[in-house]
This record gives sequence, structure tokens and C-alpha cells, in this order.
Amino acid sequence: MKYVAILLVVGVLVAGILGPQLFFVVDEKQVAIVTRFGEVKQQVTSPGLFAKTPFVDNVTYFEKRLMIFDAPPDSLLTKDKKRLIIDVYARGRIVNPKLFRETVRTESQAASRAVDIISSEMRAEIAGDNQAEIITTSREPIMNRILENSKPQLALFGIELVDVRIKRADFPVEIADSVYARMQAERQRKADKERAEGAEIDATVRAEVDRDATIIVANAEKNANILRGEGEAQAIQIFADAIGSDLEFYSFQRSLEAYHAIFAEKSTIVVPADSDLFQFLQSPEGLTKSDTEN
Repeated sequence: MKYVAILLVVGVLVAGILGPQLFFVVDEKQVAIVTRFGEVKQQVTSPGLFAKTPFVDNVTYFEKRLMIFDAPPDSLLTKDKKRLIIDVYARGRIVNPKLFRETVRTESQAASRAVDIISSEMRAEIAGDNQAEIITTSREPIMNRILENSKPQLALFGIELVDVRIKRADFPVEIADSVYARMQAERQRKADKERAEGAEIDATVRAEVDRDATIIVANAEKNANILRGEGEAQAIQIFADAIGSDLEFYSFQRSLEAYHAIFAEKSTIVVPADSDLFQFLQSPEGLTKSDTEN
């Protein structure tokens, strides 16, 4: 039992000392390669616990997750000889760590090479499309073509290109103000046109309403005049019938109307004592036929 315990202690000590030299761990976020005197002996793309030759083999880890290759904004010339500021980025992952180490060695160097390739493909694609098409309709097809053209080139470095995206396609600063001014002028022109059309419709509607109102008022006045004329005719007829029944009363009434029109308020008049007016003023009940005969 004493010897067994000693062996166990020795085994633990050896494992503690030689363990890191005998085994290595690759987690799910990494890929690794095992090199011996600079020569690649093994590449590991799956997570787990792996063995190596102690003191001889070295393990190099690389990122297995998606890497972002962000190109700086660049001023590019379009097919119609106009410039656009294009900002693009791509995403990819290391799928062949051995080839990756043999070609670009580090992730920063890989990002630099990827940006160069993507920028070159983007420059060629932008040169084949017009400025307006890139801004409005051609962005998605351009990104797809850049992805397809760049994939084989990055595969030579052990990188699988997953996606390419244009973050921004904008006008250069020196012409942006003039472009925006033209856009504002165009919108203003359309707004003025719609206002003018609205004013024309408003004037047409108002003219039709005024015409209808004039016709309604004219018809109403015509009907009123007809009714007024008929009423006056009936009044004249009634008045004529009354006059025909008593001519002397009609003569006396006309005299009163004449006096009313001639004399002002509080006027003093002198009339003969034998006049009809004097007799009427003396008798508020009015003149009788016998009075007029006397």
C-alpha cells in the first residue's frame, strides 16, 4: 500500500507538470493547428480534448466565430462618371486553419487582405452601374455579385466569406448640397403644381356655386315679382271696385292724400267755411251725403 500511494503521488505530480504538454483543449469558439518545428502536423476544427507530443508540438488558436472585414469609406466613380461615397463591410470565418496560417498567418493580416479584395470587387461593380441605379435599385444585386466574386479569392486563404453589405452609398460632400437643392426644388415644383391644380378646382367649384346661387336668387325674385304683381293687380281691382261704388268718397280721399303730401307737420291752413274739408274737420265722423249736397 505504501508503494501504491507513492506511485499515485508521483503520477499526480507528473500529470500536473506534463499535462499542459500532453493535452490541449479547443473550445467551440476556436480552431487550432499543431505545429512541430514550424511544420503543420494537425489542424483541429471541432471542440474537444486533444493530445500532442510534449515539448515538441506547439498549438496555435484562431477565431472560429464570424470575423468582420470593415472597409473604410471610399469615393468611387460610377458608369455615368459620377462619384459616390461607398461604405462596405463583409463577414467570414476561418474554415481551413492550416491554409490560413500558411497564407496570411494572423487575423489582422487576413482582415487587411479581405478588405483589399472586397474593395477591388466593389470598385469594379460600381463602375458598371449608374449613380441613380446604385442608390435606388441596384444595391442588392451589386452586393450579391461582390460576394460571389470574392468568395473564391478568400477561399485561397482558408476563409469562407458569408456576407457582403453596403452600409452607405452617399453623394460626396462637395456635391451633396447641390443635389439636395435640386431635390428640394423638384419637390417644391410638384407642391406648387398641386397647389395650382387645387386653386383651379377651387375656382371652378366656387364659380359653379355662384352661378347656381345667382340662378336660384333670380328665380326667387321672378316668382316674388309675379306674386307681387298678382297681389297689386288684385289690390287695384279691389280699389277700383270700391271707387266705382262711391266716386265722391274717392274724390275726397284723393284730396286728403294731396293735403298730406303738401302740408308739413304743425302747418296752419285757411279753408273756406263751405268747403268739404272744413265740414270734415268740424265733424270727426266725416261728411255725409246730405252735408255735401248742402
